[in-house]
Amino acid sequence: MDKRLSSKDQNVLLNAVEEAKKTARQMEAKEEEKRWSAIEVPLTLGNGLARLTKQDLSTIRSNWNIRGASSLKKQELIAVMEQHASEALRPIWRRFDESRYEIVKHVAEKGGDAFLQLEPYQLDYFHKLGILFPGTYEENKTLAMPKEVVESFRANDDASLREAVRRNTEWIKLAQGLLHYYGVLSTGELYKLIGQHSEAEVDPVLCEPVLQEAESFYREIRVTRDEASDAWVWNPDKIRQEQKARSIVPLYPFTRVQLLRAGEAGFVERHASYTAFVEFLIKGYDLRREEADGYVEESVSIIRNGGTPASVLQALQQSFEMDRLEMVQQFMDRIVGLYNDTRQWYLKGHTPEELSTARSGPVPSKHGSSASVYDFATKKKVGRNDPCPCNSGKKYKKCCGG
Repeated sequence: MDKRLSSKDQNVLLNAVEEAKKTARQMEAKEEEKRWSAIEVPLTLGNGLARLTKQDLSTIRSNWNIRGASSLKKQELIAVMEQHASEALRPIWRRFDESRYEIVKHVAEKGGDAFLQLEPYQLDYFHKLGILFPGTYEENKTLAMPKEVVESFRANDDASLREAVRRNTEWIKLAQGLLHYYGVLSTGELYKLIGQHSEAEVDPVLCEPVLQEAESFYREIRVTRDEASDAWVWNPDKIRQEQKARSIVPLYPFTRVQLLRAGEAGFVERHASYTAFVEFLIKGYDLRREEADGYVEESVSIIRNGGTPASVLQALQQSFEMDRLEMVQQFMDRIVGLYNDTRQWYLKGHTPEELSTARSGPVPSKHGSSASVYDFATKKKVGRNDPCPCNSGKKYKKCCGG
């Protein structure tokens, strides 16, 4: 039976996809219009909360840790929140890092009326804490901070708060850096490693909510009570399984400086093979640098999640025309170079190049296809049914050559 779509079915499918995109754009536009609706400044907490739905108020109440008020009517709940605002906000300030502290400080110094360019999810973060209310005042966008919130911040902005902010910044950057390189860690492992690179011992009771709020604001990591992972990880269980299979491979010993650098929001390690691939795409396909960089970054994500050079090539073939064997080979050369120099989660932060030099690990030939893999100790080609040279105990075809 021929399962290919008819021309009519293809048109129906394409029209459905376009209609879905159109609906999504309309919803985004509606949400944006609602976000920047008219607002009064200076703003009181009562007026700010009155703009919200009961569900929005319940979210803020939960974030403020106000108990026993879930059954109250909207106006009654607002009154309770106004009463408890000062004490409820105090622990929130102490979970901030330098970026959020500076944002709040800037708006507070402007009397609760200032505009900063933030991502929509970052605006939502502050909104769900009842701290900043986006809106439009006199035809200008603003982030309004209720006067009660301004007063709370000013009252708590002392040396003790600034030290907590400094400590939190270090914890967050180290956590994001560690997960950028290792992919997945138990929270116990994460806190231990943060402590080894930190200037002070880590208290998990204090660190956990700090990292969870950073997850909402930066979207760089995911943190649960038992496990933490990089936001780009597709299957944490698979990564843990592959790391366990390589029990004799230690975690790569990153320095504090390396981790703090990798912990910056949006960090990408653009090594020589990475930049060479970007230049190849720019010159060969007339792309803007930002576009080319995006394709290479996505390729790195595939590799770090366990993808082979062949799977990266397959993904890129969806976007680039490769009508000649020579072009396929040129792509594969760049992909293999990228693969060998990428710090991989299966390999606990090592690159295949490093393991091949130190322990005869698996490295595809930089000048051949992904089918040619060599054990660098013996200089012999590794067959698909041979033991994988990464020492996982699996056959090569079931491991790094899968």
